[in-house]
Amino acid sequence: MKKLMLVAICAMAVMISCKNKGQTAPADSNDSLNAVIDSIIEENDTTPLPMFLIGNDSKYMQMLYWADVEEPKKGDDDDDYFEVSHKRWELQEMFRRNAALYTNLIVGGDKITKVKFIDEVLKDPDGNRPSIGQIHGRDEIPSLCARFDYANAKDKKGDGSGWGTVIVTDSYLNTRRLLSLKSCAKNYEYPKLDATVVKQLEKEYGMKARSSSKIAIIDNRYIHGTVEFEGEYKNAPKDPDDPDRKFGLAVELLIDSAKVYKLEELGYYSPEWGTAWNADADGYISNDIVAAFEGPKGLELCYTHSAPESFCIGMIYLRDGKLIEHQYEMFQTLIDEEFPIWKRDIAEMRKLYVDDSPNEREDVKLTKYAFFYLDYDNQWIWMRDQQDENGAFFLKKDGKFKLIAVETPKMKPSTAEKDGVGYLRLSGSAGGPSQYVEIYAFKDGKRKEYFTALFVAGEIDGCGLNDRDISVEAGKAYLAKLPKFEEMPTYFKNIEEE
Repeated sequence: MKKLMLVAICAMAVMISCKNKGQTAPADSNDSLNAVIDSIIEENDTTPLPMFLIGNDSKYMQMLYWADVEEPKKGDDDDDYFEVSHKRWELQEMFRRNAALYTNLIVGGDKITKVKFIDEVLKDPDGNRPSIGQIHGRDEIPSLCARFDYANAKDKKGDGSGWGTVIVTDSYLNTRRLLSLKSCAKNYEYPKLDATVVKQLEKEYGMKARSSSKIAIIDNRYIHGTVEFEGEYKNAPKDPDDPDRKFGLAVELLIDSAKVYKLEELGYYSPEWGTAWNADADGYISNDIVAAFEGPKGLELCYTHSAPESFCIGMIYLRDGKLIEHQYEMFQTLIDEEFPIWKRDIAEMRKLYVDDSPNEREDVKLTKYAFFYLDYDNQWIWMRDQQDENGAFFLKKDGKFKLIAVETPKMKPSTAEKDGVGYLRLSGSAGGPSQYVEIYAFKDGKRKEYFTALFVAGEIDGCGLNDRDISVEAGKAYLAKLPKFEEMPTYFKNIEEE
């Protein structure tokens, strides 16, 4: 949850594309704020608002969507939130229908590089709708989005492919002046705001400032900063769902000489733990102004807000002496994700398994898969049949699958690791007092060793290394150097068949 005030003001606020921030009045005053936002959207329908590129898929930059491309209809399951859902869709639709007009990428705050619309990603490799409203940590996981590329290949140097880079249309640039941006950070630390401003705010709110930050200078004129206060904010609006809930306060500031404009940011307050605005974050995290414009009706700032669990994009407007925040959307950030397994991947692995020994495996169907780890830099997949008797182990490297080992009703797996080498062992009965062992050693995704041994009554009867026979003594020495093997506890996912 970014800026927990939004949840506190109204249960619906999490879903609203223009969040009620910067307000000290009760929640029923939201209507006037929303009316201003609606007016801004309407007047910019022919001059589309700035939009943001978030990440890439190793080939193109992405304009991520936050709603389905299909227009919401009354009668769906979320009728109670229909108006909210439809407004979110309308805003996204404005960007979608004008996607080809977004040809200007703002780089470094005040430089322009030409880009071009490529296409939309509307289906994943399985033909389903890609994820919506999420930022993935893996390029292999598609998102519902529009994709862009540099108009000139020579400009493709990595700039503009990060989170929250602004793109605008020619019509927007022609009616605005792009302003300079300068970060105030030194050695990754922001200096404090002028003490006079902080004291003025302490007096106004009757609260003690815990910290202040001077974030950026806009157009060599405006100062963007923040102040976080200690203790409970007594004048915070009540949470209609929890009237006893307490709030703390931080303020986003835009300082123009002696004029100070504010946006109030409420966090959840506990006398024991203090105030929290974001999960896993100590203190208030400020917005980042990533592009700034002087528009026909005043200052227009493009901002992002990056927290451990979320990433927000939107606009801040200076209108009639007040700051108005229009949050487009809040995206969930998903960093630690498994790589996806698509139907084509399943088909390829099944084929590799059967082709390795058609006579023995043509009637065996692998129906589920799991991930295992001989290292954490490559992709390792374990597939099994429904009875957990037959299976296969695969390595995916450089986009290709390779069968590395086979599980049978008698040969069962275990793993170990030592000095950067991952070991996969399959062992089981070879009849009577005999046991057979195979050990595969991998380093950096390449097979380093392949050891086999036949044990009779617990003693090595014969062994080999890398497909060559070796002595019993050499086999014992090899085994003595190995780490302890453990079973492979893992979670299997059933393959959905059509």
